[in-house]
Amino acid sequence: MKIEFTDVLITVIFLLALAIPGYLFAKLKMLPEKTAEAVSTIVLYCCQSVLVITSFQKKAYEPKIGLNMLWVALITLAVHLIMFALLKLIFIKKSSDDKVRVLKFASVFSNCGFMGFPFLQSLFSDNQELLAEIMIYGAVIIAVFNILTWTYGAYVMTGDKKQISLKKIALNPVIISLIIGFVLFIALQSPLVDIAPNNSFFDGVLEKFMQSMNYLADMVTPCSMIVIGIRLANVNLKQLFLDKRAYISAVLKLFVMPVVAILSVAFLPVATTVKYAIFFLLSMPSATNTAMFSVKFGRDGDLASVCVLLSTVLSIITIPLLYLVISGVFGITI
Repeated sequence: MKIEFTDVLITVIFLLALAIPGYLFAKLKMLPEKTAEAVSTIVLYCCQSVLVITSFQKKAYEPKIGLNMLWVALITLAVHLIMFALLKLIFIKKSSDDKVRVLKFASVFSNCGFMGFPFLQSLFSDNQELLAEIMIYGAVIIAVFNILTWTYGAYVMTGDKKQISLKKIALNPVIISLIIGFVLFIALQSPLVDIAPNNSFFDGVLEKFMQSMNYLADMVTPCSMIVIGIRLANVNLKQLFLDKRAYISAVLKLFVMPVVAILSVAFLPVATTVKYAIFFLLSMPSATNTAMFSVKFGRDGDLASVCVLLSTVLSIITIPLLYLVISGVFGITI
């Protein structure tokens, strides 16, 4: 399977097109005020968690995948640490400013769960074997993301180390799902549907069970995009495209961080699937957590929403163009 520039471009465009229903219904006042928060909760605590578990159920265990998962975790952590250091230097004189705190958060944390997972599912839909492997690595990236948001992210937003929540990490649904999925992956050595004899009663039960799980997992894509559409409808478009601070965040998130990711994987002797997972998920726009954390910790929620949505709109251009860099300049192709 060869991924072309047009494949990436079309995937981004049609993925974001799924936000249109949410945008229209919100503009027409056909949705309750808290719809975005309610749908986000369902996606985060149910659908995305199920998706992480089912990601491990598409492929039989191989030792190399376990090693690659470790590589993914280490490289993802390294990219974030580099970005943390860069942001500290860039905003060194204004690190305590409330708006700068929002900009720093938006500049480093990617929408890898709400947009990244759906993007990978769509882009690699023609090769289920490849998709199965790359989704496992995606689950690891999302786990690292969640750990960092409740440690460094909470500290950036507040400036208070007491806000670092180990409890939030331990009870995070994605972290729990990753542990469950990985334990089953190692223990069973093969997908759950393959452990019972063919055409037996338990074979039928397991197939129906996984079918139901997959229904929930498949909800991540449309529900996540609908939430983005609702949030876009509630933002002043003039503010969205004229706020200079949001453009600073967008440049850092959509250009600087992906370039750091590309340079971090380009010369390492790791699988191309590892490189693709890291590049694509860390090239996603600013995390929706930016807005949620801003509200939670009393920061500028409007600026946070603008940063998230502006970077989401601009990602239509940046993700395909940066794919040309990683594939054309560095020759990283599948």
